[in-house]
Amino acid sequence: MEISTLSKKILRDLCTDSRVTITELSSRYGITRKMAKGRVAALEKELGLRYTLELDYEKLGFAPMHVVRVKFSTKPKPAELAKLIARSRPIQFAATTKGNFDMLVFMLAKGPKEYFTWEMDFWALLAKYGVGTRSAETTVMHLGFVPMNDESIAASSTSDIYKRMLTALNSNSRMTVRELAGKVGISEELAKYHIKKLNRTGIIKRYTAIVTKSPLKYNIVYFFNYTIRGGIASRVQNERRTMYFREPKEFPVLNEFQMMLSTTGSDVSFTWAVYEDYKEGLEQSVMTHARVYRADSPVPKYATIDTAVKGFMPLRNLDQKSNYDLTIGGLSEA
Repeated sequence: MEISTLSKKILRDLCTDSRVTITELSSRYGITRKMAKGRVAALEKELGLRYTLELDYEKLGFAPMHVVRVKFSTKPKPAELAKLIARSRPIQFAATTKGNFDMLVFMLAKGPKEYFTWEMDFWALLAKYGVGTRSAETTVMHLGFVPMNDESIAASSTSDIYKRMLTALNSNSRMTVRELAGKVGISEELAKYHIKKLNRTGIIKRYTAIVTKSPLKYNIVYFFNYTIRGGIASRVQNERRTMYFREPKEFPVLNEFQMMLSTTGSDVSFTWAVYEDYKEGLEQSVMTHARVYRADSPVPKYATIDTAVKGFMPLRNLDQKSNYDLTIGGLSEA
């Protein structure tokens, strides 16, 4: 899929702030409003753009996101999986995979008890397939997000008016204030007031766009564990320089790296990368990562996304240098 440099820039603008106006895009790039509107419409059609929200899960009353890799003795068909997990509110995204594990799940619980209940239910639901899970809790979400489902917004700890506003914007974060006010049943002035408050409190982290028709064929997802040895802090910094900040002058339709998580539990880290070529992607992501940490005896578990069975893949175009969270969490050399 050939997309012009201008359209790529507009896509990045929409992913950075989906509420950017046609007038702003027109002025920013010195083009007519008609041309700007046409470019946006073409991107929506070609990439299946979905305008949604990046939300702060914890401010809505949830524990950190859990990322779960699943292995089956007998792999179920995607349609059967989709049917079985459709009513599982905690699951924000799930997909079948091909590789070292058979399924990837992102879930949100309000605490350990709800997570435990969900995991027991999940095992019981899929017991006939011989299911095994390895779960890790996100400690730092360096880059990326998982779109939150409406059922979880409805179950959040915020007020009813905010639940209704967030649900409306979650399905179309580009809607006008007038449209939002009409959908929620309040005045425009009150809608403006509440939007400002949602922004100020940080419940809404970003109005964004995700790509539902990915132009890149392979979504490589991988977990890592290590035996940590001296010099780890410098290797962490080297990893970031080597892998995550290599943006070319002509950035791609989607950045190679979509998600980078530090986790605790079954795995130490999780990464999601997108590529047109599988071998190139494996070399540039998993194998490069393994080489950087070779002193720590890295153990990777990797797979490619096969079929999404619930939710939307969090694919978008953002400047990694501006949006990557450099937090290490106190990691330092003795």
